[in-house]
Amino acid sequence: MPFSEVVKNIIKYLFLGMVQGLTEVLPVSSSGHVVISQEFFGIADEGLLFLTLINLGSFIAILLHFRELIFGIIKDFIIYIFRPKTREKTQQGFEYALKIAIATIPAGIAGLLLASRIDDFYQDIRLIVVGVGLLLTATFLFAVRFAPNRHVNQEIRYKDAIVIGLIQAVGILPGFSRSGLTTSTGLARKRSMDTALKFSFMLYLPLSLGSSLQYVIKWISDPSDIASVEPGMIAYKIAFYIVAFIASMITTRFALKHIFRLFRRGKLVYFAFYTAFVGMIALFVGVMRY
Repeated sequence: MPFSEVVKNIIKYLFLGMVQGLTEVLPVSSSGHVVISQEFFGIADEGLLFLTLINLGSFIAILLHFRELIFGIIKDFIIYIFRPKTREKTQQGFEYALKIAIATIPAGIAGLLLASRIDDFYQDIRLIVVGVGLLLTATFLFAVRFAPNRHVNQEIRYKDAIVIGLIQAVGILPGFSRSGLTTSTGLARKRSMDTALKFSFMLYLPLSLGSSLQYVIKWISDPSDIASVEPGMIAYKIAFYIVAFIASMITTRFALKHIFRLFRRGKLVYFAFYTAFVGMIALFVGVMRY
């Protein structure tokens, strides 16, 4: 491969990894931005293996960022089950784990039953679907724009988990921001910003793990991503995928360090304006092409 082509591909995969990393954390829809990147910049669909890798990059970054919280929840859950005498101390962590499970169920069921149908449905009108999803996400964010300065309740109740879980199921649709919808719903239910955000990211982990396993199973049954690559290009392809993976992980980690600061300052309205602007462009272009 010529050097200029190598540089061009490195920039392309670096860009895709950074888009995944930023948009997975920010309430602007990672799936929507991937579609927009493909449509507006002429970037071909990279297949299941690539999606799995860049998603794994974000997963690892979020896991590292919240490692103490995650370890504490897991530890309390296990101790609560096997050491009944200490349940008073570990009940909070045990119930938090239950709430994560309860909130994950609706999106898990929706993903298993509807994912393939959604893909088939929106292939020809995906920019229109993304545009509508971004505009509705913007509406959610705008509606709760003042909530960070009003709510201080730091407990996620079972009712909150059920409602957030049901809303999260909508987030599997392209263009809808899962983190934006779940965080906004938490704020609408008068939870504090930190509480809503942390719960949103805790919900991301089992969903991300489940979708990655789903991708891997599909790829094993049909490894066309690599099989279609010329033998002399496999080493290059692996190198480019590694670039995207690292870019996704680093960018996600960077975004996580700043998102809480931005949200605490009540900057949700900026994301609302951004998603509304991008959504209108995607919707307009999609309608014109349809």
